[in-house]
Amino acid sequence: MSDLTLIDMHEAFAAQTLANIQLLGSERFAREVLGRAHATGEVDDSKFNVLGGSIAYGHPFAATGARMITQTLHELRRRGGGFGLVTACAAGGLGAAMVLEAE
Repeated sequence: MSDLTLIDMHEAFAAQTLANIQLLGSERFAREVLGRAHATGEVDDSKFNVLGGSIAYGHPFAATGARMITQTLHELRRRGGGFGLVTACAAGGLGAAMVLEAE
């Protein structure tokens, strides 16, 4: 997580976003649920949804992914490059994530 310049997490509900942030930093969740030795890592608030995220912008179905990718790449370039994590939820408990890089 410390290698990331930006994190844009889409969730339609604020409670889900808050739960995800908490679980990414949870050693217990990592061990007991994910079977990992350590947590993924703490989310740095100064890197998280810096442009407001989907709750602020809304999420037009079928266009959210394009908006998130475009905004994250633009903001990475504006900041001089780096890595951005973009995550999105979908109906029925589905989700996707990708790491983007801009110079």
